[in-house]
Amino acid sequence: MENQYLVMINNRVCTRCLLRDMIDADTSMIEKYKAALKAEDIVSDEEYESRLDICKSCDKLNEGTCMACGCYVELRATAKVSRCPKKKW
Repeated sequence: MENQYLVMINNRVCTRCLLRDMIDADTSMIEKYKAALKAEDIVSDEEYESRLDICKSCDKLNEGTCMACGCYVELRATAKVSRCPKKKW
């Protein structure tokens, strides 16, 4: 019984977590996406963190994914033209 409990804990879903906060996440795709954008198309670091703070408090965030639209929030928050599907930013 104890082993089953430990497996359940280790496999739990991380709600309200960003990819960068998850131990096993591959964040290289985020960096590749950012590198592919022109500098003028990327929000400031302050705006990026502000957007992510809003996402982290949203009940639609699940394992770095927005359950309202299916995007990785860290990718969507990067581009100036991107908008939150719930109109929170």
